[in-house]
Amino acid sequence: MIKLSFMTFVCPNWEIEKIAKFAKQASYDGVEIRVDAGHKHNVSSQTPSDRRKYVKKLFDDEGVDIPCVATSVQFGSADLAKRKENIASAKANLDLAGDLGAKVVRIFAGGGIPKLTDESASYIAEAFDEVGEYAKSFGVCPMLECGHDIIVGADEAENVIKRVKTSNFGVLWNHSVMDERTFNVMRPRLRHFHVHDEVLDPKNDNILHLSKLMKSIGYDGYYSLEIIKNEDLPEELLIETAKRLKGYIMQA
Repeated sequence: MIKLSFMTFVCPNWEIEKIAKFAKQASYDGVEIRVDAGHKHNVSSQTPSDRRKYVKKLFDDEGVDIPCVATSVQFGSADLAKRKENIASAKANLDLAGDLGAKVVRIFAGGGIPKLTDESASYIAEAFDEVGEYAKSFGVCPMLECGHDIIVGADEAENVIKRVKTSNFGVLWNHSVMDERTFNVMRPRLRHFHVHDEVLDPKNDNILHLSKLMKSIGYDGYYSLEIIKNEDLPEELLIETAKRLKGYIMQA
């Protein structure tokens, strides 16, 4: 079943209680928590246990999922010490996701390198092997963000995916459109989507076409609104967008 969420970039100044309540009222199925971005929800890998339990109960009581924790972690640095630091950060955020009930965690290739190479693809894959095995026992899947950063498209994604050995690894596609080659490369690993400003346009029906494609493979995951304005989007806009996008999903 395809579900709809928004990332907390759409409401960076809202406290966690308002976020959970609004998501329910606006008919979103979930809220994706963006950590380490200064959002007022005040949830991160440094959040203490009692606060994590409070947040999980808050969303459970509203019947709203926390499907994903979105991090700034990057595995592509040529500096071994930085890679180790990012692997430790990834593990801490996978722990957080487990405590919140989130099934996936977004991670970048990135690392300040200009483009993906065979060498960097290998150590990005090695990092995903390590964190994937780490999180397997508690059911959280680390994901590589694709269609962004140095994972520009299907070629770069394939160069990493083919090297990953752990079964506990997924990919996130960072667009509301997907061509045939991208679909074929990512299909076995697709766990999550980010969609952006284009879906706010009432004339844009990308989600209808994407949903037809995803329903053909029984995709059971989220489309998540990642719309970054550095301010809260109008509530009326978020409500209208949810209604329209869920209508496309049902139509598909």
